[in-house]
Amino acid sequence: MDSTKRNKLYIDKEAFITLSMMKANLLYPVTKLMNQKEADEVNKTGLYNGKTFPFAFILAPAGKKNEKVLQSTKNGEVLELYCNNKKVGELQTEEVFEIDPIKRVEKIYGSSDIQHKGVAKTLKRLGKYAISGEINLIDSPIITEIEKLKKIIQETNAQNIVGITTNANPFHRVHERIIRLALEENDLVVLFLTKNLKNDGINFETRYEATKFISDNFFPKNKVIVVPLNNTYIFSGLNEVIMDSIVIKNFGCNKFLMGQTHEGLGIHYENQHIKTIFDILKGINLETMTIKEYVYCDICKTIVSTQSCPHGSHHHVKYHSEAILKLLKEGIIPPPIMMRKELTAIYLSSMFKNRFKNLQKLYYDLIPNNGIIEEIDEKDFYIKLIKLYQTTSMT
Repeated sequence: MDSTKRNKLYIDKEAFITLSMMKANLLYPVTKLMNQKEADEVNKTGLYNGKTFPFAFILAPAGKKNEKVLQSTKNGEVLELYCNNKKVGELQTEEVFEIDPIKRVEKIYGSSDIQHKGVAKTLKRLGKYAISGEINLIDSPIITEIEKLKKIIQETNAQNIVGITTNANPFHRVHERIIRLALEENDLVVLFLTKNLKNDGINFETRYEATKFISDNFFPKNKVIVVPLNNTYIFSGLNEVIMDSIVIKNFGCNKFLMGQTHEGLGIHYENQHIKTIFDILKGINLETMTIKEYVYCDICKTIVSTQSCPHGSHHHVKYHSEAILKLLKEGIIPPPIMMRKELTAIYLSSMFKNRFKNLQKLYYDLIPNNGIIEEIDEKDFYIKLIKLYQTTSMT
């Protein structure tokens, strides 16, 4: 690309991350921004180069400056891409064309209702003009995760690789049970931990720390790999399962494990057979598996599948992430049947920093010790306190 003075196109972080995924081949068969002819065809057929892709992959940034630049940009012209006032790449223009933002969000979300948070947010990000062409990005942190996973697959000679997407918000006992079941019949489990651009629960750094703690301490080495996965607008609504499948496949997995309540799975009956979104996918060679609901049965005294437990639902404790998260947000320790004590300590110490004015004194007042003065942190305190909750001789 030439070095003459260039116009600037400003994109947000969500667009930059999505473009980074495309450049890292995680959205294959899509490897470039679509021109108008390609975009119209994909929106009409749901196929790109004979493979399923749910909507046109375009770049149409909002803003008066961007609109002015795009209106005056000629084919072959090079634009500089900026994100958060930092140059992140360049785009050599193939074509600029008008789009209908309402039709765009309808294709992504299945709705144009502005009361829908995703629709409203995306409409604010969308301009009236899209641009196609070759993109070069200066840096892409996603490449590091791909290379790390490829190295582990090569070193372990893993053949059966199953991908699981999760918020782990928070990570509870059923998450652990599902991973163990996956390991029984597979060489490697890749846990894609979704990273939302807007925090709607426990921050990503804490969720990652907790999930890594489990994978490092309670599973065989290099058998469970945690991979951050930025959850941008392309994973929204009815298309979530399709886009998850595409990304998981392109990361190197050959299986996809999910719950039957996974958003976008779309279970329905047709000609007396169960049908899902996977029955219409083309060109994505990925074995898919769904799992049943797991609960804690107070008769069986363990985690069971609702299909294998003979006791009624009135004996079942359900693992609703929202309810467990509510306890944590209120500063309440979840029951050990819900979550390992080490994870509770990680979550609460992060969510309630410096909660206790004199933690050292409180520790020695409440917790049995050998009298030797030792420095403890909030995680240590929570773990010791939970152990007291678990004593049974007086309960």
